[in-house]
Amino acid sequence: MPEKAEAQPEPVGAPMEGGTKTKHQLHPAIPFLGAILLIVSVLVGLVVMKRKDPVIDPPVVESPGGIAEPQDEEARNRFLRDGWKRYSMDTLTGFLRAHSPEEKARYVLGGEGMRGEMSDFYAGTELIDESDTPIDAFNHLDLDIADKKRGLFLMQYERPAQYNMREFFRPVASLQIQHKLEDPDLLLSVFASHENFELESVRVMAFFKEVDNKLLLDWDVYAQTKYRSLRHFRENPQPGVSQDFRVMVSEELAGAGDADFSTFRTFRFSDPAHSEDRVDVPVEMAGLPGQILSDLAWINLPDRELQRRYATLKLAWSEENPPRITLQKVICWEFLGLGGVAGNADPIGEPVPLSPGGLDILALDHLVPSAPPSIDTEDAVSSAVEAIEIIPVAIPIDEDELPEFDEEEGADFPGDIDALNP
Repeated sequence: MPEKAEAQPEPVGAPMEGGTKTKHQLHPAIPFLGAILLIVSVLVGLVVMKRKDPVIDPPVVESPGGIAEPQDEEARNRFLRDGWKRYSMDTLTGFLRAHSPEEKARYVLGGEGMRGEMSDFYAGTELIDESDTPIDAFNHLDLDIADKKRGLFLMQYERPAQYNMREFFRPVASLQIQHKLEDPDLLLSVFASHENFELESVRVMAFFKEVDNKLLLDWDVYAQTKYRSLRHFRENPQPGVSQDFRVMVSEELAGAGDADFSTFRTFRFSDPAHSEDRVDVPVEMAGLPGQILSDLAWINLPDRELQRRYATLKLAWSEENPPRITLQKVICWEFLGLGGVAGNADPIGEPVPLSPGGLDILALDHLVPSAPPSIDTEDAVSSAVEAIEIIPVAIPIDEDELPEFDEEEGADFPGDIDALNP
């Protein structure tokens, strides 16, 4: 009988009749997609966790008793490095959102003491609109570490000059005018000038000072730089009117023909944010302001060079006709209320003028030899004679030892003249 063939085991997963498999298998791409999904989930979680701002300690920590206790050195360094940015942003945001001087005074140095000055400045404005300098356009600027340790910080808004395109529709000049074959008339000159459609640059400096566990805004510098008070003062003469300014000071060359540096020197006072807003003022060197600013004098002085320094001073319009700008007082070096204290620029002690200009170094011209002093001969001789003091001396002489005098032969003195003395 023929032998029966042994049944061979079918391989796992072999297709059965009809094309179906005995056991399902996973597609090789599924584990790969799962790994990618896991990695993406982890990355998304990290990004979400990083979005939350880190908590940075304030400059000082208030104890339950309300007395501010200083932080440790590490926490203080964190605040000086980055922590101040959060607090300055909060202060500036509150200031810009306030619409009245009373509300704004809560965020500025001086607080309630500044309400009167701010009310006068914003007089006639029902609601103060700060939308032209939005908070998100301000940048944090790092000052020197020495200023930071004094509690001084700075934010700045800057917008370059640009054109307002909504108003930039100008008449088109003819080809003859464009090629300068004809001159434009007055109407075309006015409406076709691009300067009339240009928005000037804006730069606002927002200084902050750490006071009583808060960063407060210096309103004086903010208002002067935003509204360009120095330029307005220069372009609108008002005899007898004075005003305080925070400026950069340097000595500049005087006008043509004015070379008497021992009597007057010309100093330039520039706005700290707008260098083009400046005034050049002759200052008498014999006065107190001239003595203070003499530290910056450098023209015609071989051992000096150009220096610039921040200062707070009072400028005034004279009452003469025509009026001119004069320096009335140097209040202090640096900006008053920030790093400056009133009177820190005054000379220590009683000033002793060493020259007609108040400065011995300014009175000397090292390029021209000094002339010898003039002397009155008659007065000099009479003074010398008066200075001679004649002291009479009595010498006792014995009459018996005197030599006999012969009218014909004269006196016969002994050989030893000391015999005349007893």
